[in-house]
Amino acid sequence: MTTNENTPVKKDTMAGSSSIGKETPKKKPFWKKHFLSLFLFVLLIISAAWGYFANRAMESKYEKEITALTQEHEAEIERIKVENIKQLSNTLALAVRSEMIAENMNQVNQYFLQTLKTFDVEKVMLVDHNTSVALLSTNKKDENTNFGDPGLVNAKEAMTKMYNNHHYAATPIMGLNTQLGVLIIQVD
Repeated sequence: MTTNENTPVKKDTMAGSSSIGKETPKKKPFWKKHFLSLFLFVLLIISAAWGYFANRAMESKYEKEITALTQEHEAEIERIKVENIKQLSNTLALAVRSEMIAENMNQVNQYFLQTLKTFDVEKVMLVDHNTSVALLSTNKKDENTNFGDPGLVNAKEAMTKMYNNHHYAATPIMGLNTQLGVLIIQVD
């Protein structure tokens, strides 16, 4: 007896299989097969999200800056407007002074009407500084009535003031040795 006969032999469990001695390959997982595609897709999602959030942050930043600039410019425009009213008041006061000294109130009225047409002015009044009564006005209803703000009536120099939600400019009109009245211009 030979020893070959007594040695056990491993039998093929897959009868009829032609793959004797070969290992069956394992199937790779999906993420391993498509690793590069998945990596690029994730990068695309991250970059899109980053771009969106960066854009929103930039918009918010610029909106705040634009709002601040707009408020700053509106304040500057308002300041310039007040200065222009003050200059208009001073210039008109000189013309009114010369006509009041000549006792030509009709010409003063013409100056007032021309100022009303030319500039962004709502009302022009000549007020007696002693009695606060409007001597002459572009609105005839205001003539011979008391003007309400004593701060404007008692102006000793050209000034601007906010009163009843309107900007006013007041300039005293000086005669040769006395004050003749106060020129008050209403804007807005």
